[in-house]
Amino acid sequence: MEFSRRKFIKTMVVSASAIVTSNIVGCGGSGNKQGTSDIIVKPENPSILDGTMYFPQSVVSGDPKPNSVILWTRIDNASNEDTDVTLQVSQDENFNQLVVEQTLTASPSSDHCLKIRVTELEEAKYYFYRFIYIIDGKKYSSNIGRTKTAPSIDNDASVKFAYVSCQDYIGRYYNNYLSLLEQDDLDFVIHLGDYIYETTGDPLFQSTDHERKIEFIDQQGVLNLGVGENKYQAANSLDNYRQLYKTYRTDTLLQKIHERFPMIAIWDDHEFSDDSWADNATNLDGADIEQQTQRKRNSEIAYFDYMPIDHEQAHISEDLSSGELQIEEMHLFPNTKIYRDFHFGKHCHIAMTDFRTNRPDHIIPEDAFPGTVELDQTTLSSFLEVTGMASEKINGVVSKMSPYINIDDVMFIPYKSAFIEIFTGLYTQALLAKIEMSQENALVQAQQRAIDVIKGTLATSYLNQVLSGAKRNLPEEHPLQQLPALPEQGVEQGLAFYTMGKTSLFNYLGSRYFVIKDTYDLYAGFKEYKSQLQGSSVQSAFDETQTAWLATTFSTSNSTWKLLGSSVSFSPLIFDLSKSRANSGFELLEAALASDAVPSSFKQRFYLETDQWDGFPQFKANLIENVLSANSVITLGGDVHSSYVTEHKPNLITGTKSFNFTTSSISSATFGTFLEQGMNQLISQLGDVSPVVKELPVFFDTLATTATQRNDIADSLIFSKMWEHGVAIVEINGETMNVNFHNVNTKVKEINTAQVSFYDNKSAYLDMVKVHKFTIKDNTLERIS
Repeated sequence: MEFSRRKFIKTMVVSASAIVTSNIVGCGGSGNKQGTSDIIVKPENPSILDGTMYFPQSVVSGDPKPNSVILWTRIDNASNEDTDVTLQVSQDENFNQLVVEQTLTASPSSDHCLKIRVTELEEAKYYFYRFIYIIDGKKYSSNIGRTKTAPSIDNDASVKFAYVSCQDYIGRYYNNYLSLLEQDDLDFVIHLGDYIYETTGDPLFQSTDHERKIEFIDQQGVLNLGVGENKYQAANSLDNYRQLYKTYRTDTLLQKIHERFPMIAIWDDHEFSDDSWADNATNLDGADIEQQTQRKRNSEIAYFDYMPIDHEQAHISEDLSSGELQIEEMHLFPNTKIYRDFHFGKHCHIAMTDFRTNRPDHIIPEDAFPGTVELDQTTLSSFLEVTGMASEKINGVVSKMSPYINIDDVMFIPYKSAFIEIFTGLYTQALLAKIEMSQENALVQAQQRAIDVIKGTLATSYLNQVLSGAKRNLPEEHPLQQLPALPEQGVEQGLAFYTMGKTSLFNYLGSRYFVIKDTYDLYAGFKEYKSQLQGSSVQSAFDETQTAWLATTFSTSNSTWKLLGSSVSFSPLIFDLSKSRANSGFELLEAALASDAVPSSFKQRFYLETDQWDGFPQFKANLIENVLSANSVITLGGDVHSSYVTEHKPNLITGTKSFNFTTSSISSATFGTFLEQGMNQLISQLGDVSPVVKELPVFFDTLATTATQRNDIADSLIFSKMWEHGVAIVEINGETMNVNFHNVNTKVKEINTAQVSFYDNKSAYLDMVKVHKFTIKDNTLERIS
């Protein structure tokens, strides 16, 4: 079925094949010269007036090809009617060499957005463009944009571009774009996702006590989340999502970036919902079902409305000819396809991927009951035998698992009824902390959940911990006080969710963050093994079509440098606090980790985040070995609000390597900040903890790089900056690829560098920028500074 124009934006196609003569009187533009860093947005010719009030989101270009580019604007004339706007494209900034002049119609059904594919342009060439709105006989111009087409596939041109990620608007500024505006010779900018954030006051990372805030106009359409003092809202309706783009796009630095450079964009999670998978959100951490198909589609429509992505080109292999296009059913979930590739001369081939649309759920559900044993001793031992593990080693692995009993055995009947009572109370509290509901409703749901989980094989170490906590809060005469601890010795041992770090009922900790690595890898491998036997996968973030496309794209590419744009990082993010850890070289840190100050439950290896590629360990390893390293692919990552460089192991056949360069956030709170909050939450569950443990954040980067020095870690994380915001700039030629991170500390002299505007004090901000330089030549990575 084809959607009507009344519902969705059109992508107009305009050909530059014919020379045109302007019919707009006085078409002279600014005196701005190509190669300068500031755009003069007020035309000098008095017959063309400053129309920025009619174009509040300015102009945007994107998806540059050798012969085409996408141009965008939005007209705001307070009208609910169709509005005519004239597009001008010129070879010069004075608009004396027009190649396009065409009147287009912006419809209220598309929020008065216009997205145009201009075709039959010349390769590797700058073009200038603007939009003209005529009212009462007067002509009003948008800001003037500059774009650039890609060099053809046989062009020997060098390429220079930037890539960025994560630009939360609430309470934050885009100061890091100042570094890019100093690089006027960038050919394009890649945005790896989280261009918007769907929430307007998430207490985990957003502050509403700031001038940069948003209140949704469509209050009936919003998604209300949180309870009590932690209530906040998320976009849900199409109007909600459009409002976010409209507001974000009013930022003056973001406008300057778009006016100066074409952008190649993909989405991550926040364009829809935090840590989402397919059409499922995770805000409630399993306290309720969050499959939100219409919300997902609303987010996609708004994205296609406002972002300069050629949403049709991704579905069609050949170049598109002139014609009028529409968003159709094939463009929206579950048919969504935004992965696509770009050639920039003979040295640069970039494949942009989609991690979110087809990925499966997280391996550990957020509502997984910690005590549930997923692999009993027999199942675990059998699986390890299948992997070829020797029997003595199997015994060693099993000995580290959680002891368990069958709670349904007759001898444990008193415990079963007691734990149903205890967890009815705990589930009631957990539900009321997540969802606004009556006490009665929460109690009914909680009792059913308790009945559902207190059955079968359960980990006694977890149940004893809960029982002990319950006893502390009950009077001595309570019947529960008479129950002794469940057996932890002389019983079988298996892999429970508790064994992987899950300690609470509805939580991202132990599910998407701070997961025990060794048991998680084992469980993920088992789940994938069982799934593969059924002809499917629980780890494939890419569906079969995208995976095959990616493999073919790189194996058939003749480009000097093959790059993959990923919204999330391929770098391994691990903390190793175990006794077998590599020595960090810091005596203070080593002494602290070896002491009793660090609780025994912490002395393990943790994945810091499993919402990224670490969450799919077997699929990730296979992809790196057979596609990325085999074809010397360099991956560019974002999402995690920190900067990393990783060298993956050489391919077993070719000996070639893949490298990952992950850039930090433009403005969103750094990963170090988030990890410190998560660590403090875990510590709060342990009672009194030594102050030494609270000093660990100082060593976050050291812990991450040291963790990959173990022999059983295939990848080497050689650079980590968890407390810096930044952008990355890449330069490519026939011999080398240079990657420079332009970063700024989260705090400088007690000033949060993302929460204070430096828009009018550019030099002060640039003075704080640190540049970390890396180069690759002959498949060898070297850090320059």
